[in-house]
Amino acid sequence: MTNDREHAKLERLTFFSDAVFAIAMTLLVIEVRLPELHAVTESSLAQALANLLPNYIGFIISFLVIGRFWTGHHRLMAMIDAADPALVRANLLLLMAIAFMPFPTAVLSDYSLMRVAIGFYTAYLLLVGLANVRVITVAMRHLSKGDPDVAEDARQLRRSMWSPLVIAATGFVAGMVSPVAGLVAMVVVTPFVLLVLTRLGHRSGVSGEGSEA
Repeated sequence: MTNDREHAKLERLTFFSDAVFAIAMTLLVIEVRLPELHAVTESSLAQALANLLPNYIGFIISFLVIGRFWTGHHRLMAMIDAADPALVRANLLLLMAIAFMPFPTAVLSDYSLMRVAIGFYTAYLLLVGLANVRVITVAMRHLSKGDPDVAEDARQLRRSMWSPLVIAATGFVAGMVSPVAGLVAMVVVTPFVLLVLTRLGHRSGVSGEGSEA
């Protein structure tokens, strides 16, 4: 009976978290809005759509950022078998940070060529990354026992949880040099960091198989 109650609590936590992630990702598109056209012509519409380029970039970056956090959170919830009050509190803090993401995205979209906007966005991304690290650290106390796949997934997740901090820090430093450089850094560094983490994961997996042999 106790195990059933713990499983039910974990399911409720997971469903609630998925809903917050989904709503936050949906709200991002609100910032991609076409301005009112005084003279509706082919060229004015084309120009208005082109002027929304920073909004497109802000939407894509934040959608991928939240999606990355959700992917890790989804994997994490599948690894554990209980949710204690400490995990609930840490998870709530992460969800609060995720729910607020549309606002830094709006700042980035409307003022993408200003250092303050880049600094605000990347600094907030650092805070979200720290909240995510806290959730993972607390949740690791409740890993499902006796499953080698869970242990390997946990190792990979511990490694990848630092990637948002690396990306945000790189974007912040580059953005203080040039706002455009900050945007480019976040777009370019993201796949590079993920590639490095993937290769490290494969290397550790190969090493583990070699040691078992």
